[in-house]
Amino acid sequence: MSFSSITYYDRVTLRPLNELGTLHEPDFTLQVVPGYEADADNDLISEDAPLGRAVLSHRSGDLLRVQVQGRSLSMRILSVEKLARPPLVMA
Repeated sequence: MSFSSITYYDRVTLRPLNELGTLHEPDFTLQVVPGYEADADNDLISEDAPLGRAVLSHRSGDLLRVQVQGRSLSMRILSVEKLARPPLVMA
């Protein structure tokens, strides 16, 4: 478990919760990246997306409430894996 704040490129595992705080949907993992690197098919979420903004600066164990398409979703941050920024590939 990491006690430092979530930053770009960290691998974050989230658990969606219902109103009673119980499991609602399967856990999922994502990485928050700058907008130009976003790729939802590969779980790379833009810093500008509601979930990306909500996750940044939080810690493992925190509860989040995210507004998405007019709905309020609750999630718990289960784990944070610190990863190095991927190297830039020059063409």
